[in-house]
Amino acid sequence: MERALCFGPAERAAADAQDWLSYTPGEERVLDGPLRMWRYAAGNGLGLCGLAVHLY
Repeated sequence: MERALCFGPAERAAADAQDWLSYTPGEERVLDGPLRMWRYAAGNGLGLCGLAVHLY
């Protein structure tokens, strides 16, 4: 699961290029949250449920 939620250097660069959000100093980037939440859930004996939504 860790590998599925991590980016390689080329993948991270491509994802960063598509991230149009503005971040304040110290704010977590949207690309980093899923891995952090997975680690938290796994450490507490929980699982995760994912959902993808596309709005047009």
